[in-house]
Amino acid sequence: HVGYNANLYYTSWISQGLAMALVYQVISDVFQQRARSKKERLKKSESTGDVEAMLASLGLNTYRESHAAWYQSLYRLRIRTGIWTATLTTTTIILFASLHIWSDILIPAALKIDPDVKLQHVCSTLLDSSLPKTLCARTSFSVISGSIAAFLSFGSIVMHLLARRDAAQHVSKENDKSGDFLPLKSEFLLAVVLSTLLGLNAVFATALQGPAATVGNLYYASWLSFLLCLRISLGCLEQLCNIDQENTTKKQELNYNPPSIGSEMASSSTSNDVHDSIMSNTDLLENERAQRTRKYLILAITSTVCSASAYDAAMNQESDLDNAQRYVIFAPSVVAVLCACQFLLCLQKQIYQIVSQMWLGGLISIVTFGICMATLVITMHSESSWAVNAIGEIEAANLYYFVWASIFTAALQMASYVNKFLGVQSEEYITAIWIAVGKVCFVVLGGGYHIWHNISSTCTLDEIRSRIVTFCSRTILAIAVSFTGMAVTGLITSIRILFALRCSGSMVRPRAHLEMIMSLFLVLLFGVALALITGIGGPGESVGDLFYGSWLAFLISIILVKTCFREIRKVDSGEDTYRS
Repeated sequence: HVGYNANLYYTSWISQGLAMALVYQVISDVFQQRARSKKERLKKSESTGDVEAMLASLGLNTYRESHAAWYQSLYRLRIRTGIWTATLTTTTIILFASLHIWSDILIPAALKIDPDVKLQHVCSTLLDSSLPKTLCARTSFSVISGSIAAFLSFGSIVMHLLARRDAAQHVSKENDKSGDFLPLKSEFLLAVVLSTLLGLNAVFATALQGPAATVGNLYYASWLSFLLCLRISLGCLEQLCNIDQENTTKKQELNYNPPSIGSEMASSSTSNDVHDSIMSNTDLLENERAQRTRKYLILAITSTVCSASAYDAAMNQESDLDNAQRYVIFAPSVVAVLCACQFLLCLQKQIYQIVSQMWLGGLISIVTFGICMATLVITMHSESSWAVNAIGEIEAANLYYFVWASIFTAALQMASYVNKFLGVQSEEYITAIWIAVGKVCFVVLGGGYHIWHNISSTCTLDEIRSRIVTFCSRTILAIAVSFTGMAVTGLITSIRILFALRCSGSMVRPRAHLEMIMSLFLVLLFGVALALITGIGGPGESVGDLFYGSWLAFLISIILVKTCFREIRKVDSGEDTYRS
């Protein structure tokens, strides 16, 4: 599990991820270079008149005819191939992490009790140890599920590669369809089976008596593999139900114009414009339906995990439950039921016309957001919290992460309804970024105050006034930095809203430079605070609200600098940007 140096843990994994991305990019460049070499050889052959022979020898005839159709018909398959590859990686981590627990914890503990114990008797021997009674069985299940999932994921990747090869050879034929090469129902069934298997593993392994009860490799890999398989299942289900978000988006990128049903009878450009408008509205509605369907499913799952995690913590608690703990158990269950019903309704196009209305879907999204917000506050800041301890360290990882996932998903779902109802334009994203910084600072403030409330009796005034950097002074720094960040973001957001209401472009340049100065100030402020808060001996050295909030505020402030710099360049070039 992650110890008291969370920075080292996460930066190590980020470095590993960047290295893997670099290797992938190098391999892609090699294949692209080979394709360019073939094209150059083709150009040389054109001067000799041996074009057809060269096309046949290099296999470029099929490539030329089917290149556009490749991305149009197999776009969704290419995405799922990448997700299957990520699933293979995470399930491999599950396998090796659980084997690590076997070799370094379970077997040595069993050998201390019985030096002659056999491998098949390790679990029965550990029943007399101080370890949790079900730890061995849950670890064994992680080994088995990781092995099966890794094997099936590899088989799915091979199946995809074969399907793409066959489709590339035949997709150029007239009236050919990619569905002949895509075993969609079989893939959907396999993804559902793996989602069930990995979901059970995630529940068993990350429970309080499981091998991944705390944050670490096995915890993240267990849930990430489950979510990836769930995403594949949902993608196949969307395709079966004709929710074509990915296909629609790719067709727009390729400027793909599907033939009109009445094109043979159309005799004027007006009818074509009306048809294009209808197709555009249909595409937007389908994109909206796909996004909201996914959010409802994700929110139903995260809320279910929240309720189950709270119930698991209650079963391991000897004292009686208070009202706050009862709320954390039952409130997410209500959200899960509401979102599951909404998910089923969104699968049908006709019923979605009703669900998409503000008076039904929007109202339900607002209610679910309010319930999730109350659950978040109680979970993170109540004295009887199961998720965090007195200094903000994560105690129940499932409850902590899935409460945050629920509130984040509920906020996005509510925003999709409210923005459409109020007619908010997408150009206002810069204001949204400033608001996001303020929200993150509020999270840091809550985390810092929670720690200060529990340690204030141990901190003396002389200790705070001294120049020695202590745990108490770092906690006060976190509170002060969060207050400063909220004040700056509140000021800039108010100025942007005022300028948007007045629609005045005369002060765009000074406002843009002011935002640039403030964003640079926040980068320096959050950078210094990050080192003191999340460093060894700071209140955010272990994973929790302070750790994540400090890093997130710093990263968003860097994005703000980049965004403000682009806006200044637009202003200097004479473009009108006061609306953004």
